Amino acid sequence: MKRMRTAVLGLLAAVCAAGCGKSDPSVETGTIVYGRGADSKSLDPQAIEDGESVNVVSQIFDTLVAFEAGTTRVEPALATSWTASADGLSWEFAIRPGVQFHDGTACDAAAIAWNFRRLLDSKSPDRHGMGEPPYGFLYEGIEGCEARGAAVVFTLKAPNAAFLANLAMFPASISSPAAVGQWKSDYGRHPVGTGPFRFGSWAPNQKIVLEANAGHWGGAPKAAKVIFAVIPENSVRLQRLKAGELHIIDGVSPSEFDGVRAEASLRLLLEPGMNFSYLAFNTEREPWNRPEVRRAVASALDKKEIIALAYSGAGTPAVNPLPPTIWGWNGSIQDRPYDPAGAKKALADLGVAGKELDLYVMPNPRGYVPNPANVGAVVKQRLEAAGLKPRLLSPPWEGGLYVGELKEGKHDIALIGWITDNGDPDNFLFTLFHSSAIPDQNHARYRSAEFDDLVSRAQRETAPEKRAELYRRAQERIFEDAPILPLVYMPNVAAVRANVEGYVLHPMGLVRLKGVSLKK
Repeated sequence: MKRMRTAVLGLLAAVCAAGCGKSDPSVETGTIVYGRGADSKSLDPQAIEDGESVNVVSQIFDTLVAFEAGTTRVEPALATSWTASADGLSWEFAIRPGVQFHDGTACDAAAIAWNFRRLLDSKSPDRHGMGEPPYGFLYEGIEGCEARGAAVVFTLKAPNAAFLANLAMFPASISSPAAVGQWKSDYGRHPVGTGPFRFGSWAPNQKIVLEANAGHWGGAPKAAKVIFAVIPENSVRLQRLKAGELHIIDGVSPSEFDGVRAEASLRLLLEPGMNFSYLAFNTEREPWNRPEVRRAVASALDKKEIIALAYSGAGTPAVNPLPPTIWGWNGSIQDRPYDPAGAKKALADLGVAGKELDLYVMPNPRGYVPNPANVGAVVKQRLEAAGLKPRLLSPPWEGGLYVGELKEGKHDIALIGWITDNGDPDNFLFTLFHSSAIPDQNHARYRSAEFDDLVSRAQRETAPEKRAELYRRAQERIFEDAPILPLVYMPNVAAVRANVEGYVLHPMGLVRLKGVSLKK
């Protein structure tokens, strides 16, 4: 019993360290405490785009289809089965009977169709001032969605090979229409879904508490509660994990890998990832609107140096905006050589020597860049050596401020990255670089009619090898135009207490806590 009381006290300390101020009687041994680097922006699935929001939303909501454990294949979720017409323009989903939202209302075909009308209709009053959903452009190919008895039918404008995978993504999560109507513009602080956990409470920049949904259609979660605790510093999160105050942490610095492995009370989880970090040039600004300038900057940076100094040797130099773990990756592209002298001369010849620029570097660690400050320091130093005058800027990640300034195009060059949402090449190439993704995810503000045509054709192509060839050509176009500079492919990583059972890293970086429990 002494050990159990110690564990409870440790959990209390963790939550209070995250800012609760007073002891929390809800903390118990059936509570999983997940330590992370930043708070969520919103818990309205249609209003978010940041990973910290997605990680929480994924516990509260279900989608029509879901990604299988350990793979990018889809399996039934709120839909038990589906069929597509021969021309690929009509999809019918049979809806799982008897499912209820956390507020007790029915999650039926009508409620699901309502969710997609809210997502698709820019004039929908049910958005309650939300504005355009950041991922709405991925669903613009849907002509309509309607309930037909116990089924939901989608009509597409054109065949879309990524359609099914997109339905498994978080923006397609199903909310309670009644709850949206009740909370209106404040719904993101009072989310109601059908997922394995229901929303409990939210202390901004401190913690979010979720409670088990014992009546979940897929079975009750193994934990009674989940607490997402905000602890910005990687080292502090790890210290609290070692102390038993946290059960799971993300953002483990590669320099700490060996230390975690050496702790008998901890386990390091490390798996190949589907992500990459990159520098985005603002191609709407002079001189970054010139490909030759962007290519010169690319030659000024040594990716191996960045990996050594900012990733402690973990990670692989990135060449394409698609990791090798994703099908369609173009392995024939040879990266530009590191040539600092040549880069400096080229920039001088191009009239860019002495150019002042705003270099944006996020303040919080991300899955694709565990130590952004070190990456920024290396990049700044190398740009200075090439004759440029970068000024480091780090707007807060919380509240979407960092990404918001990128959307506004305030940056000259920005450190950013991507973790796949659905394991499909479309989710990298279309989502990050198609012109329709400006300003949401296309932070380079890249426009290329040829590139747009390639990835749009790939969406409509149903033959996998033909799709892959289109994506390989799209990567060649990106490499030649250089709107971004890919930096590092990073493995997925987490650290857990040795008594944590059932937590498995998904290749797509999905956080799933339904099956997680604590060994007694």
